[in-house]
Amino acid sequence: MNYKNTYIMKKFFLTPKGWQQLLFIVAISVLALGACKKYKSKPVVVNPIRTANVVMNGASEVPAVTTAGSGTATLSYDPATKMITYQINWLLDNPQSTTTNMHFHGAENGSATISSPVVIPITGFATGNTGSLSGTTRALTDLEAAQLLSGKWYINVHSAAFPAGEIRGNIAFNSPSAGNPY
Repeated sequence: MNYKNTYIMKKFFLTPKGWQQLLFIVAISVLALGACKKYKSKPVVVNPIRTANVVMNGASEVPAVTTAGSGTATLSYDPATKMITYQINWLLDNPQSTTTNMHFHGAENGSATISSPVVIPITGFATGNTGSLSGTTRALTDLEAAQLLSGKWYINVHSAAFPAGEIRGNIAFNSPSAGNPY
């Protein structure tokens, strides 16, 4: 047997061509491992829950009204169910005044500077001058959901002193939240 140009590696014999093949395989392996990500990829946001904190006052009414009445609403919108979950708190200006109506308003041309039609009535509210209410709406249509997420909706609380609305809060949702994907 001719051992010229042959290298001994433990019990294996490699010819120069064998060394080239081995180095090629090692180089490809190093490149393949180096191309792997060393960190977790960002989670894919699927049907993210959207939230909004709404401040209601008379200055937001259209036209604005002079009242010390105020309120807040915490909303979450779930695109999977197309429902709004809400917690609304309000206090009317006059202790003798009564809450007469409450709604979600919106329209395709809705904005903070115009009045829009009632889209979803809010029922079950206390009729005194103050109250707190939580609930969930019916499922929105695709058009209603698009308007809501585009900032074209608002909440309105009506009172005996201000039948057209005493306090209003325009709805602006925060950026989507994916929650904890891990």
